[in-house]
Amino acid sequence: MDIRKLTGEDAAAFQAIRLEGLQSHPEAFGASYEDESKLPLSLVSERIESGAVFGGFNDDRALEGVIGILKSQSEKVRHIATIWGMFVRPSARGTGLSSQLLSAAIDEGFRDCRSIRLSVVSTNVAARRLYQRAGFTQWATDRAALCVDGVFYDEILMRLEAE
Repeated sequence: MDIRKLTGEDAAAFQAIRLEGLQSHPEAFGASYEDESKLPLSLVSERIESGAVFGGFNDDRALEGVIGILKSQSEKVRHIATIWGMFVRPSARGTGLSSQLLSAAIDEGFRDCRSIRLSVVSTNVAARRLYQRAGFTQWATDRAALCVDGVFYDEILMRLEAE
């Protein structure tokens, strides 16, 4: 897999994989398929350009996984980055792509920040294990953080500190 930072030119491919993730695992994201599907590509492109989003591409140059990292801008929390929107297509799971994407995001985050944070739905055991293997530790549980079709889901809040 080829891992690289996405550009605005990747907006259509990014939006397609993001919508796939939101539709197939609505409990895993704070965003909703309904809201995100209405976004024009120009706004998706702006979002990609204004932050750091990494993609994993297969040999056919198809986007198989994504992860975003947002660096806080406010003076008092500028030392914190937040991982968001990680999704890997089922066909690419078990290939090491998730670890590669996470590594790229961590490297990006620690260029300017001391702490990287994320939230993961408590029912996603595979993702929690991935984050733990990378050194993330749980620091809180956000009870009933998300409500999807009348079902409440807890989110595990995790962080990784610079050494």
